[in-house]
Amino acid sequence: MTKVSEINSSITTKNVKKTKNEPKEKGSWRALGASQVAGMASLPIGMASVAGMSQVNKKLSPDQIKAINEAAEKALKDSGLAEKGVEIINLTEADLGVKLKGWKDSLLSTFSAQYATAKGKNAFYHPMLNSIGVNKDKFSTATFHELGHAFNANKSKFWGAMQKMRMPSMLLATGLAIFAAFTKKAEAKDGEELTKGQKAKNFVRNNAGYIAGASMLPVVAEEVMASIRGCKWANANLPKELAKKVKTTNIFGAVSYVAAAAAVALSAVVATKVKDSIMEKQKAKFEAEQNNNIQSQEKIEK
Repeated sequence: MTKVSEINSSITTKNVKKTKNEPKEKGSWRALGASQVAGMASLPIGMASVAGMSQVNKKLSPDQIKAINEAAEKALKDSGLAEKGVEIINLTEADLGVKLKGWKDSLLSTFSAQYATAKGKNAFYHPMLNSIGVNKDKFSTATFHELGHAFNANKSKFWGAMQKMRMPSMLLATGLAIFAAFTKKAEAKDGEELTKGQKAKNFVRNNAGYIAGASMLPVVAEEVMASIRGCKWANANLPKELAKKVKTTNIFGAVSYVAAAAAVALSAVVATKVKDSIMEKQKAKFEAEQNNNIQSQEKIEK
């Protein structure tokens, strides 16, 4: 073998060693970041819903607030929930122990149900304590919806099961965006077919938005049922005018949950689209580099 042939052989061998079968996976964190931004799409709707509910309650007179709270206590007894140990606890700003303003107040109101409740921006049913938390002076119309949650938990096996699916459903829905961001579309190698596992992965990635949205259905359905029960008790125990205000409050709440479910689905879709777009660019770059390597080798061999 001549010296030139040895050099050419050495260069060719090095190039072959550097050649990879597929492009390097990139863009996972960018895809996840984009999905989180998309997931925040429901925040304005959620904030608008809370503002709408707050406005309904701010327009109530002291006598109307008293009537609503008394009707809620009556519904608690008539529904049999009082016998189950359910209580309606009045949470006020005095119970917080802190006074926050500006962005700190807004931040804690967004991420702490107890804080938001004491401020008159939320209400909740706590299944472990079997109690309803609400600011009776600032958010009384929401009590009926929370009574609905309490009824679902204490007196309905089916809806109680739906309520217990809340956390698993939300974890699955949010987990799909992470899965889509940190995986890539499986492609069959030349002369081969996709394995069952690869086909399953592609199916999940391609339908991540639908699956995420479907996984939130138990949450939305249970929320709607709580509102239906709440409106029924409001109609039975309040004048038509006040019952209508309870219904309006419940509608605002339902809109926020539907928006949240849609945002979770959108988050999964964006994660998939962004990751696939990045990998398509990586693939094109990889193929161009391979073609350049082949052309360079051909020139050297000549």
